[in-house]
Amino acid sequence: MSDEDAQNLSLESKLGLLSFDWDSSEFIKVNTDICKTCEKKPCLYVCPSEVYTLDEDELVYNIEGCIEMGLCTIACDQLGKGAIEWNHPQGGKGVNYKLG
Repeated sequence: MSDEDAQNLSLESKLGLLSFDWDSSEFIKVNTDICKTCEKKPCLYVCPSEVYTLDEDELVYNIEGCIEMGLCTIACDQLGKGAIEWNHPQGGKGVNYKLG
């Protein structure tokens, strides 16, 4: 794929090109008790992979789609209640980027 073709892809298409080598340890931990008291829930809006969703007003997260940007923890610390603990997966594990 040429650089020009890659630039014209939508975000969803680019996310579809990623591959993952999953670490068995959880690199995202969320204190859902704290989340219940958070009114803004900024993690729902900053994650392009939609790792965080609401199910009947309760925060649910699935680390298997995480592209390791870390925006969730920054937004949660700055705008939310600090309920997300995020670390990089162990070396050699996690997301494998294509097209830079």
